[in-house]
Amino acid sequence: MPKKSLVQRIEVDQAQKAHNCQTNAKHRIERGNRRLKVYVDRRHDHYCLDCGLKIIQQDITKLEKLHTALLEGIEQGKVV
Repeated sequence: MPKKSLVQRIEVDQAQKAHNCQTNAKHRIERGNRRLKVYVDRRHDHYCLDCGLKIIQQDITKLEKLHTALLEGIEQGKVV
């Protein structure tokens, strides 16, 4: 199993205080709400559930396209 990962450190936690979503300031994350917490270098970004789900779905789509491209390369014998 490879040790590298394209997926960065991400978790779901509860907001300790109310604040805005980092994707859309109109989305308010209230204290106690669940949120997506994404670690970026030595800091972390917080996203509301709606934005978090959209981000995850976009990344799943990108990874599926990469997976398909790699499989096509293997099937065509283009493995180097």
